Amino acid sequence: MRILVIRLSSLGDVLLATPVVRLLRGAFPAAQIDVAVAQDFAAVWEHNPYVSRIIAVDRSLDAWRMARTARAAMATQYDVIVDLQRNIRSSALRWGRARRVLRSPKYRLQKLLVVKAKRTFRPMPHVVERYLGALEPLGIADDGGEVELWLPEERSHAVYPPVNRQPPADPTIGIAPGARHNTKRWLPSGFAAVALTLQRQGWRVIALGSKSERDLCETVVAGLDRSRTLNAAGSSLEETARLLDQCTLVLSNDSAAVHLAAARRVPVVVVYGSTVPALGFTPYRVPYRAVQVELSCRPCTHIGRSACPRGHFGCMQYVTPNDVLRAIASLEATTAGLGGGQSR
Repeated sequence: MRILVIRLSSLGDVLLATPVVRLLRGAFPAAQIDVAVAQDFAAVWEHNPYVSRIIAVDRSLDAWRMARTARAAMATQYDVIVDLQRNIRSSALRWGRARRVLRSPKYRLQKLLVVKAKRTFRPMPHVVERYLGALEPLGIADDGGEVELWLPEERSHAVYPPVNRQPPADPTIGIAPGARHNTKRWLPSGFAAVALTLQRQGWRVIALGSKSERDLCETVVAGLDRSRTLNAAGSSLEETARLLDQCTLVLSNDSAAVHLAAARRVPVVVVYGSTVPALGFTPYRVPYRAVQVELSCRPCTHIGRSACPRGHFGCMQYVTPNDVLRAIASLEATTAGLGGGQSR
């Protein structure tokens, strides 16, 4: 049996697709299970033991040129294609290659109502649950597992090692001040104030982010004791996973860092600005706390904006370091000595 799972971008969404592949492998242990993903995020699947082949696509090309280039690495025909992207690029990629196509629900209307009406008329499932909905026609049900990011030495393990994770002996916070969209970024001064307070209480600080966020991370950690601080922005995905394993918890915006932490079973405090937890992108099946202020204009988007449409940026300006520190204290008290679970 040949199966193709398509989730091209972005990093967080690709991580959230990992339970789908795990469940498919459990249901069809002898199947060829390929994944199609943007080149930028192929590392998510590099050491995943459930994947037969990675088809890394070039997103710089238009949809049809991208598909023509990728098809050389694809099977001539798949028995099942699971399309978790559901856009013109995924349609071009699977065109004429599937005996059966399964798609995850997008909940476009519900998302629109949350953003426009500021109301959740019906609970919106988590993104992972939406993805798993695509597998229902195959008789595959949720196994209760989580998001995964495998390290090379873990590939041969029968059980995903972070499942048995124990918190580090020395309290360490991973801080991820970046995000793709500006309206999803809490103030650097806020991150810096939290980091300084925790360091004075004996915590180590590890700043996490992409290469383009290194200067931002440096701004956050500039006033800290450098002997107990590491600016690790720009690290590879594997290096970041290893650093997350050293963390007691992670403080992040609503960004991919949340899902990276969840994949390594690290509890998370998330600061929400222009988006809200009700949109379904919360840390999946790990303990977490959401920090946010209630404003009539929230949420103004379901993915983020380049600038506040009203000019005041109150959704982030009004979040204080004390708000975040209280959430950290609450989360730490709840998860002390625990490696898993889920909390809000």
